[in-house]
Amino acid sequence: MGINPDLNYSTFAWENSFKAAAKADKCRLFREHLSWLSLPNKPKLMLEGTIFVMQAVARYSKIDRIPIEPFLAMQQYDPGNVPDARYVFTFYLAKNVFARVLIGDQKSPLDLADLYGQPWFKYKRVGYHRLWINHPDYSPLDCAEMDYLKELVTEDLSFDYREDELSFHFEECPYSRFLLVGLRDVEPGEIEDSE
Repeated sequence: MGINPDLNYSTFAWENSFKAAAKADKCRLFREHLSWLSLPNKPKLMLEGTIFVMQAVARYSKIDRIPIEPFLAMQQYDPGNVPDARYVFTFYLAKNVFARVLIGDQKSPLDLADLYGQPWFKYKRVGYHRLWINHPDYSPLDCAEMDYLKELVTEDLSFDYREDELSFHFEECPYSRFLLVGLRDVEPGEIEDSE
């Protein structure tokens, strides 16, 4: 994927370790995750997408002067090795390309609004258009968690985007297996036409 001069040694070390763990497992955990979400079986693309997202998060954290190392330490290939991981965020970046990020209870440098505007030059796409949120062990989300996650996503996105710029909605999966967030740009004139 090439060396990016904007990233520090910690990010390179994390990437090498993450890729080695995925390769040793033949991407089995990613394959299972994609299957559980009923997404295309392209675990190597998920590996690539996850690395691209983490590189973007590292760049934004550098700009914001937020240490990336604690967040990188949480991003293990096997979520079972991260007892502090509370949620899994799965981003749809491009056709068959997804990224998986682990989130804990502590404030993280992951900024959903920044990632929505992030260009992915390799895919000739910008941002993400769907986001799945679930528990690392795939247990159901309770009602309080659903409300918390909706508020978390809304606050993050609304801080950078106005209603006339970005539209997003939530869908709760049957049996509360996950929360799905759908996002799209608002077309010029769309707000006026709907009034």
